[in-house]
Amino acid sequence: MSRLSAGDRLIRMLELVPWVMSQGGAELSEVAHRFDYPEHELREDLVKVLFVVGLHPFTPDELIYVMGLDEDENGDWVAISNADYFSRPLRLTPSQALGLIGAGEALLSGADPDGPLSRGLAKLAAALGVSVGEDLAVSLGESADEWVEPLLAATAARHQVQIRYFSFGRGQESDRVIHPYRVFSEMGNWYVKGHCQQAGGVRVFRIDRIRSLEVMDSVFAPPDETGAPSAFQARDTDPRVVLRLAPTALWVLERYPTEGQVQLDSGVIEATLPVSEIGRLERLLLQLGTQAELRHTDPPVADDQAQLAAQRVLARYE
Repeated sequence: MSRLSAGDRLIRMLELVPWVMSQGGAELSEVAHRFDYPEHELREDLVKVLFVVGLHPFTPDELIYVMGLDEDENGDWVAISNADYFSRPLRLTPSQALGLIGAGEALLSGADPDGPLSRGLAKLAAALGVSVGEDLAVSLGESADEWVEPLLAATAARHQVQIRYFSFGRGQESDRVIHPYRVFSEMGNWYVKGHCQQAGGVRVFRIDRIRSLEVMDSVFAPPDETGAPSAFQARDTDPRVVLRLAPTALWVLERYPTEGQVQLDSGVIEATLPVSEIGRLERLLLQLGTQAELRHTDPPVADDQAQLAAQRVLARYE
C-alpha cells in the first residue's frame, strides 16, 4: 500500500483513538489491519504525533497519553488514555451552538449575505429552530449587565468614570478615576482601556474585577489615536525577565506575551517576558516549578523569587 496522505492519516487516527480506548488496548498489528493503516506509519504517528495532541492550554495533563510504545517506536501493543474528549463524536450543545451563531453574527457586518459564513449560520440556526438576526439575543456574560453597558455608554459620551478595582497583581482594591477610551473582549474576558488619573497613564482594566462603578458628569477629550486594544500592554518601566523553559512548559509562550524567544540545542527555550507586577511572576514561577529557570531580570529581582513567594504562602498556614 502506498503512503497515506495527511488527510487519510487524520481520518484514521480519529477513528482508531476511540476504538483502542474502548478495547483497553490492542495489538499494533490488529489496529493497523482494522483501520487499513500501514504499521510503520501507524507507529510513527502514535509516537511522534498523537502524544502532542490534546486540549488547550496543551499542558502535559491535557495531552493524550500513548502507552506500549517507546521513543524508538518499539513494542507491539498500544493503549491510549487521557483522550476521553476524543472518544466519542463531538456535538455542539444548544448553548454552544447559539454562542457560535452569536459570534458569527458579529462577523457578518459588511460580509457577503450569500457567502459561506452566512450559509453556514443559516444551516446551524435552522437545526436549532431559530432565525438568524431575529430570534437570537446575545448575552455579554455575568458582568455585562452591571458594568459593560455603562462603560460603553460612558465611552461613547466621553464621560469619566470612578471605579473601585481589584488589582490581581497587587492583591488589593483601590479607587480610580479613568477616561474610558475602548471597551473590548479578548480571550473570553471583557476589558476597558483608558487613561487612569491615579497611575498617570493609559491602563487596561479587566471589567469583572471592577467592584463598583459610577459614571461622572465630567467629560474628557480622547486622544487622536488610542492604539489597538490589548489585554496586556507592557510599559518601558516594566521588568523584563528571561525564563529558560523546559519542553513541557512551552504552553507559557501561548498564554503570556513575550518579546523574544531563543531555542537552545538542548530543546529548551529562553523567552523574554515583560512583567507588570512581581506577584504575577511569582505565581507563574510557582506554577512552573522545576520546569522553568529564572535566568535574568532587568531591573533585577531576587534569584530565589519563587522560594520567597512560597515561604509567604506557607507562612499563612502557620
